[in-house]
Amino acid sequence: MILLNYRDRLFRYFIYISIVFITFFLITTFANINSNKIERDVTPSSIVFNNKNTQINVEYPRYKNDKINKIITDNIYNYVKVFKENKENKILNITYDIYNFDNYSNVVFNIDNSISKEKNKNILLDLSKKEIAHMSNIYEKEYLSNEINTKVYHKYSSQIYNKIKESNIDNHTYIINKNKLDIYFNDIKFDNIDYIPHITINLNSDVVSEESVFDESKKYIAFTYDDGPSDYTLEVLNTLDANNSSATFFMLGNKMKKNSETVKTVNSSISEVGSHTYSHKNLVNLSEKEINNEINSTSIIFNEITGDNIKYVRPPYGNYNNKVKSVGYPLILWNIDPKDWLVRDSDKIYNNIIKNACDGCIVLMHDCYKETVEASKMVIPKLKEMGYEIVSISKLIEIKKYTIDQNKAITSIR
Repeated sequence: MILLNYRDRLFRYFIYISIVFITFFLITTFANINSNKIERDVTPSSIVFNNKNTQINVEYPRYKNDKINKIITDNIYNYVKVFKENKENKILNITYDIYNFDNYSNVVFNIDNSISKEKNKNILLDLSKKEIAHMSNIYEKEYLSNEINTKVYHKYSSQIYNKIKESNIDNHTYIINKNKLDIYFNDIKFDNIDYIPHITINLNSDVVSEESVFDESKKYIAFTYDDGPSDYTLEVLNTLDANNSSATFFMLGNKMKKNSETVKTVNSSISEVGSHTYSHKNLVNLSEKEINNEINSTSIIFNEITGDNIKYVRPPYGNYNNKVKSVGYPLILWNIDPKDWLVRDSDKIYNNIIKNACDGCIVLMHDCYKETVEASKMVIPKLKEMGYEIVSISKLIEIKKYTIDQNKAITSIR
């Protein structure tokens, strides 16, 4: 009987202790949920300052936590202080967006600074620890570094790539939104460029990039590459893809046969393949039969490799006559020739294109020179900063609603 009473009391004690433990657990859980909810609540605050030389309108968020607020105000007030110290007439406008995920808030400041090219800056907050966080806390550092370096290598010049490769990945500006990570390299001083390099990393392999919508009010320029395919063709293609750009590759038939996989890769991209004849002979010195062989054999090879048909021909050296025109393909020439084959200097190639760029222009280059690859990585981002889109011949014809006259060789498309 005593044993039964003891067991009964022990059982009741166990029940009581369990109830206390569960109650404590529920209270703690709800408190944490409540705490997190409070942490995410923000109210807008602002800094306004105006005199004859300086106009400042800055918005920033205030959280319901002093530690987090100190992080934000220390950053924003220091930025404003440095801006005010400049003696120039100046305007500063800052707004913000907040992207919440897990226990983090990414506060992205949108900057309109009349004395700086900086457009944005972010502060990543760990709401649970109430401290600054870093991207390498969220994404594995080696993965993030490899993704950044690979994309920068294909998109930008070696000068930009080398500086970014040696930089601290936690110091860049990150915007996380809609399954993608936009990265701006605000923290690095680059020589001889007047824009801030940036890349996008898709965080979900199922993400499909939005299809380009052509704005007829924008400026468009066609890039073309002759004499390939070569060992550098795919590197040029990667640079175009990384910059959401396309081009027309005028390939030689005898090189197509040896590089069929490269032909397939270019043809399956948003870029396109044209014919540069079979063996790069000066067509005006050939008979009608020889001209047909040079052009038609290339078309046959391309069709055998891809199943598609050649749309355009670029005659070697830009030389043509009535016999060449009679073959029946539109002849595509150019109106910008940086002579990359001659100068073999990426800076000279870059400067020539920038100096002569125009809406509807066609640029001639050759994808068989390393210097041309480097020049492409320099000039494409710069042209985009200047308001140009880099496109293939077919896209330029489509955008400009251009009607092809079979009796005229095309030097530009306006």
